[in-house]
Amino acid sequence: MYQIVGSEMSTKRMGGMGKLSDFGKTPVVSPVINEPVNEVAPASTEAVVTNTEVVAKKVANKTKKVTQEKLVTVNIKIKRSQQEWLADTAQTVRSNNTDPVSPSDRVFPQHLIGVAIELLKNADVDWEKVKTLTELKDCLKL
Repeated sequence: MYQIVGSEMSTKRMGGMGKLSDFGKTPVVSPVINEPVNEVAPASTEAVVTNTEVVAKKVANKTKKVTQEKLVTVNIKIKRSQQEWLADTAQTVRSNNTDPVSPSDRVFPQHLIGVAIELLKNADVDWEKVKTLTELKDCLKL
């Protein structure tokens, strides 16, 4: 415990509030020697290990939720008919829902393009041998 020793505030000015210059000063504190000091016993090693494991599990759960990849903007040129098809198809998919759908689950053209990329990644194409767009279309049987 600590107590304030030797405060220099005057009780004669401003209704006993002291001088204005005294307000920014830090009071002088000294430890009180006569009072017993309550010491806290150190925690057991087992409790510390358990707390560490609990904290580690909580951090692991949070990192699993945050592992979603950051979205980036890509500027591409496609035919107007392809753009219209993307917009119409996304609208059709959204219209199929009779119940409300959360914003994160709604389908927009960008989501269709992302799915198309996944299809290309999973396609049985030997990317080392493809040289032209025509060859790619032939591999995909388009």
